[in-house]
Amino acid sequence: MRTLLEGKTLSRQILDALPERIAAVTAGAGRPPSLAIINYSDDSPSGVYVRRKVAACDKLGIKVRIIQPEPRHGLTGFLKVLGELKNDPEVDAIMVERPLPDGFESPLMWDAIAPGKDVDALSSVNMGRLFISKAGDMETAGFFVPCTALAVLRLLKYHGIEVKGKKIAVAGRSAVVGRPLAHMLTNLNATVTVCHTQTPDISSIFKASDIIVSATGKARWLKAGMLAAGTTVIDIGTNIGPDGKMCGDADFEDLKDKIEAITPVPGGVGPVTMACLIEASVKAAENAITRKIN
Repeated sequence: MRTLLEGKTLSRQILDALPERIAAVTAGAGRPPSLAIINYSDDSPSGVYVRRKVAACDKLGIKVRIIQPEPRHGLTGFLKVLGELKNDPEVDAIMVERPLPDGFESPLMWDAIAPGKDVDALSSVNMGRLFISKAGDMETAGFFVPCTALAVLRLLKYHGIEVKGKKIAVAGRSAVVGRPLAHMLTNLNATVTVCHTQTPDISSIFKASDIIVSATGKARWLKAGMLAAGTTVIDIGTNIGPDGKMCGDADFEDLKDKIEAITPVPGGVGPVTMACLIEASVKAAENAITRKIN
């Protein structure tokens, strides 16, 4: 392995650019930017990132509200929470943590999230804007895009990894990571293959790829025998391994002597995703002030 694609430095750069913007929002709105986080699974890997998000927001002076609805209230209760947050003038941004209870991922949810507060682009409006868009630079898009997908693009750019003309395999077809990321990479003129559990002979696709992005949520499933020498691996997976420690989709120890570059877990895509979310929350607060003025 020639390059460890760490994300902590880029995350700090993104966060270090925010205090001046936060001060301007606070002056214009009479209060700091505010983020509401809905989390049903505090004991999942997402719970670790929630705590890190809260700590980072506290340090920057962003107000965070953690909402843990009762699962027994079902989808109706979830939609009620989303409706209340949509109409709350004291909330600038909404983040829905995964995993959600069974049956919650539905068009009713996608249509219930306020697009202007939807900083992780779960709403039908923001996702529709993304898939209509042909823009390559998602950092300056006039709408919100999925933070993890954006973090991958920013991390590749930061480390000088060109995607134009490259063959890229994306393992995972979720609506919030795999599919939007594939579209965003295609807009950057990469040739993208989306793989999933029903893809036959997936290793043959990996071996023909310059870059592999894994977002399957399967601990250490990506092995050295599945890819060609010199491949770059972007590991989005956030899993708890049998040893109780956080790990990625890639078997780091098995891969490290064969690949060109890899993102570590933790410390790779995760910190950049968190920074993109906080940056988007500040942007949502800025947009709210603009709407009031106009």
